[in-house]
Amino acid sequence: MRGKKTYIILIFILLVFFVVMFVLFGLDNIRKSNYDTTIIVGEDTIWSYNNKNWVNNKSYDKLNWEKYDVYLNNIKTGNYYLMYNGKWYAFDDKKNAVLLDGDLIAFNSNHDISLYEFQTEQITDYSYVEKVLSEKEISTSDYTSKYKVSFDFDNDGNIEDFYLVSNAFPMGFNPDKIFSIVFMVKNSKIYPIYTDISKNVGFNGCKPYFNSFIDVDNDSKYEFILSCSKYSTSSTNHMLYKFKDNKFKILISNNK
Repeated sequence: MRGKKTYIILIFILLVFFVVMFVLFGLDNIRKSNYDTTIIVGEDTIWSYNNKNWVNNKSYDKLNWEKYDVYLNNIKTGNYYLMYNGKWYAFDDKKNAVLLDGDLIAFNSNHDISLYEFQTEQITDYSYVEKVLSEKEISTSDYTSKYKVSFDFDNDGNIEDFYLVSNAFPMGFNPDKIFSIVFMVKNSKIYPIYTDISKNVGFNGCKPYFNSFIDVDNDSKYEFILSCSKYSTSSTNHMLYKFKDNKFKILISNNK
């Protein structure tokens, strides 16, 4: 009788354990698998995330008069209703118009999303840049962009450095090759992010810049949006990157 009672107690303890584990991890995984997110970048890029899939969304009408967290130049401006009519317009709770002045990032989601305010600085130590360019058989001291961003990208307590160098749209010099290269350095190891190299045939190429560092899936590790401006009136290419399996992967881009 005593052994049977002990057996029942053990079963009860195991059931409680599995219920607690399900509440802690199972429900969290279900919640994460059902993330429903819309991210607006600039005037013509809308990304939607649902059922673990990213898609380019052009259904402007279906997104009108939804409330979004609105950031301009990576600084939160407020929580506004947005409407698209050739460009995005913002309205407060009383439907009064709000001026949007700056680079727009806006999102509507059923989970927390955070944006990181970051600073860029001019590159002073070119050792990593020279190593990467040498591997690409490029030798130059002329750039149209040359800066880095430093912060704890993966939230592991260590700083990562993001380098960006480009000679796209040169003025005052005429290189044989047009290049734009972006990479990260972590623990002295170089991780490629973006590489575009082509023969100089005028104002070709694309000048990249870090648009936003953003935690899209609330895992305390950042993704980032790398944007690339083309010459004249051509549209800007926006790419959402994630660091996964020890390399950078594009989750979605507005050009595909």
